Amino acid sequence: MKTELPESHGAPVLAMSILIGAVAAIVVLATSPAWMPVLVPGASPMLWVAVALAVLLYAGHVGLAGATSGLEEWKTYSALSASEAVVRLAVIAGAALLVGNLAGLEFAVLTGTLVWLGFAAFTKGGRSGTRARADVGILKYVIQCLFAIATAAASAFLITGFPAVIKFLAEPSEFAKAAPLLLAISLTRAPIMIPLQAFQGVAMTSLINSSRPAHRVLAKPFAAILVLGLIGAGAAAFLGPYIMLIFGSSYSVDGWVLGALTMDAAFLAVLTLTGTAAMALGRHRLYLAGWIAATVASIAILLLPISLELTVILSLSIGPIIGSIIHAAGIAVRQNRKYPTFATSEPIESQ
Repeated sequence: MKTELPESHGAPVLAMSILIGAVAAIVVLATSPAWMPVLVPGASPMLWVAVALAVLLYAGHVGLAGATSGLEEWKTYSALSASEAVVRLAVIAGAALLVGNLAGLEFAVLTGTLVWLGFAAFTKGGRSGTRARADVGILKYVIQCLFAIATAAASAFLITGFPAVIKFLAEPSEFAKAAPLLLAISLTRAPIMIPLQAFQGVAMTSLINSSRPAHRVLAKPFAAILVLGLIGAGAAAFLGPYIMLIFGSSYSVDGWVLGALTMDAAFLAVLTLTGTAAMALGRHRLYLAGWIAATVASIAILLLPISLELTVILSLSIGPIIGSIIHAAGIAVRQNRKYPTFATSEPIESQ
């Protein structure tokens, strides 16, 4: 049954998200001179400002998405999630055709952060989301958000920020030849990670509302991810080298590398889902611990004195596996207390 968030005592979700985003935007703008020239050589200060503004706007997107998910406004939530990606892709394509330079593409990437404003103004579910309140007070909400931000920072190393991590850690001569490998990472992740990102909110709500243990709720999604990973790995190993050549003869990547990267994407998806389970059960510290452990392990492996291809493959498999085990172990301990094996079918809350 659809449940409303508390109307009077809980933290205002969208307003608090924007406030946190404003603080983060100030930090990004203040530190941009230290890291932006390394990641985007020749970037103008205007790009620094644009990135900071995008941080602020994306906080609003996340806040509205979370509010509509909590209100079970699934049509609005799904449309918002899909529209952000579609609009961004369309604007990037337009910029590539009409502007044709790196600066145009850089600013085009940021346009998706504006989409939520239209939903907040013109859709019923979006307007409901702007008024939504959390089921906790402001202080606890901020603390939970800080945990989520810390986890997002850790997970960014393994997901969106992984190429930047390689750039910082790899030898310049090796990184200069890494474009095919970085493209292969993106291409092998997309078929698994993009659908999973849309599924996360549904999985979290199912876990919160279900009376069954978490491992039973997620058994089928876990199985589907691993089967998809195995099938995808085989297909990538066989067909992937030919697909990579579409981007040019210099983008040749061995089939075994593409297959291994596809399986790595499945491991990352499992880590994402175990993290979702931990968050849904209110285990924020566990959620953070799993992602930090995965990140630390992955970065440590990148420092090994072996080939870049092998370090990347090992980093993207061992790190997520370690993080998933930590999540699963912590959830299992909690679930064993709540659902002891000697109990009846009714859950028994621990005292």
